[in-house]
Formats: sequence, C-alpha cells, structure tokens
Amino acid sequence: MLALALVAGGLGLPEPRPVAGSVFEASQPSSRPYRRLEDWARLQGLRVERAPLSRDILVTGPEIRMALLTEASRITFNGVAVWLSHPVRLVNGEVWVAVQDLDGVLQPLIRPGPYVAGGRVRTICLDPGHGGREPGQKNGTRLEKTYTLALAEEVRRQLVRAGFQVIMTRESDETVDLVERAAIAQRRGADLLVSLHFNASPNGGSEASGVEVYALTPEGARSTNASVDAGPWQEAAGNRHDPRNLLLAYHLQRALVRDLPGTVDRGVRRARFVILRLAEMPAALVELGFMSNPSDARWIYSEAGRRQAAASIVAGLRAYAQAVERAPSPGQRITNSTSSRSNAVPLSAKN
Repeated sequence: MLALALVAGGLGLPEPRPVAGSVFEASQPSSRPYRRLEDWARLQGLRVERAPLSRDILVTGPEIRMALLTEASRITFNGVAVWLSHPVRLVNGEVWVAVQDLDGVLQPLIRPGPYVAGGRVRTICLDPGHGGREPGQKNGTRLEKTYTLALAEEVRRQLVRAGFQVIMTRESDETVDLVERAAIAQRRGADLLVSLHFNASPNGGSEASGVEVYALTPEGARSTNASVDAGPWQEAAGNRHDPRNLLLAYHLQRALVRDLPGTVDRGVRRARFVILRLAEMPAALVELGFMSNPSDARWIYSEAGRRQAAASIVAGLRAYAQAVERAPSPGQRITNSTSSRSNAVPLSAKN
C-alpha cells in the first residue's frame, strides 16, 4: 500500500468555544464534545503534569505513562505512538481532549478489561495483502504480494505452534476480492482478522521507514491520513468492535516496535480500508515496513527477518488474547457512555 501522508498537528478544526463546566463542543465534521483532561484523569486516578506555557502534557498512573501535545493528534502511550481522531486542544490555559478519543482510545488503553469482556481468541484469520492480478507495491522486480504471502505463512506456522487455529484468505498467488476476504473470515468463524501489508514510498525514495498498524476509523471521525477517506463516514460493521480494534492494533504495534531493533514507530493509525469496514470481528491491518527502505528490508526479504517479524506479530496477538482471557465477566462489562460522556451534553441542553 502507498505510504500515507500524516496529518501533522491539528485536523483543520475551528477553534472550539469554551463553555461553563467541564465540556465544550467543536464542530467538524459535526458537533464534537470535548472534556477537560484534568477532570477525566482525576476520575481515573491519574495525574496530569504540564509546565506553564508548554505544549507538552504528561499523564501518569500505576503502569501508565502517556504523553500528549496540544494542537496535535499524536500521543504516546507507554512508549507506543497512537493517533487520536481529534487534536488535543488548549483553551484558556486548560487542556481538553475529544470525548470520542477519551472513550474510544484512552479509556480502552488504561482499563482494557471491560472492553474485551466476553471475547475469546481461538481462531485467527490471516489476510496476505494483494495477490494474483493485484501485485501491490513494487520495489524493482520484487512484488508486495509475494512477501505478504511469505510472511503470512510464517505467522501461521508460529500461531499453530502456539495453539491457535489459523485460516488464510489466500494460500497462493490468486486474486481474492476484498469483500470476499472479509466473508472468508466470517464464514470460517474467525475471532480476529489481521491483514498483512508492506509500504513503499510513492516516489521510490528510500528515506521513509517504519511500521504502523491500522484500526478502523470511528464513526464520523477523520482517518489518520491527508487523503480523502475511502468509504462512508457513518458506522460500518467493523465499528461494532471499535475498542477491541484499537486494543488489537495497539498490542501488535507495541510488539513490533519492541521486538524489531531500530524500527521506526509510525504508530497506531486509523483508516476506512474495505477489509476493516466489513470485518465482523476485531480486525487490524499491519504495514510492516517499507519495501523501499534498506533497514526495513531486513524484515521483508529474508527468511530470518520474516521469522523475527512473524514472532513479533504472534507476540502481539498473544498479548491481546491474554487481555481477553483476563477480562471480567460479561456482566461486569461497561459501555462507552459510562466513562467520559456523563457531562458531555449538547450546548443547547446546558443553556
């Protein structure tokens, strides 16, 4: 897949209007409530630190260290880059975060158990990107479709050894429609869907590098790229698993950055890729390095490199599976509405 341009800093939102209380609303693309970070953190038992006039914010707690930057959408959570759907805002000297991000990103990361309650991971569907008439990225004579299949086969071997059942959307150089890939996972009863891809620079340059993992963009939010969103902005089938999608992508990204020495952390990102929109189970799309970058090529073109990369992917999947197994019973499950929206009422209701 083409390298996606970042949306650095804000997303072009108009400056929001502060209101009385702990919530204000911004409009783009529709009215979006924000909440004061200090109020939210206090409820979570977390501490917020920010030096006067600084854009840097640090949120800490037991086993939690989260760094944010005002007027930016990229944060780091326990050392892993994660992209929010909306920029962090500074209004009248106070830090505000979109309620959609508090509920859909920060809350699942700090207390994942309630969001994965009742889930299980026994069968994993691996989707080797492209194939057949669709070669994917090219680097000289090397085609993305060849190496996504080789990587998927190695991931499958390691997952089977770890006790998981594995299905594949393709096992040879064949063309498989994107809709059919999602349907295969559904028909075969997959608990997770992981699509495997490699990046390449649009201009063929070797400078861009690093790994990134995509989860489906939440309803009504912008994706983490400057291109026009593919697909509708309204809720898709895959959005029913938004918190789990985010957690799956986070665990995969964390394992890849941790286990592949020298890898650039491009972060957990959001996109409306067809396979993510149609997935009826938690899903993520992995972009495991740039075919055009010599450093990333270590994990792409050699069997030893792919074994190491596959081991990282398996470690991420196991970490997610363990989170599911440790989750509270379904009766203890909470919904997004309990965490950050208690005071997030429309402005008209506050007047």
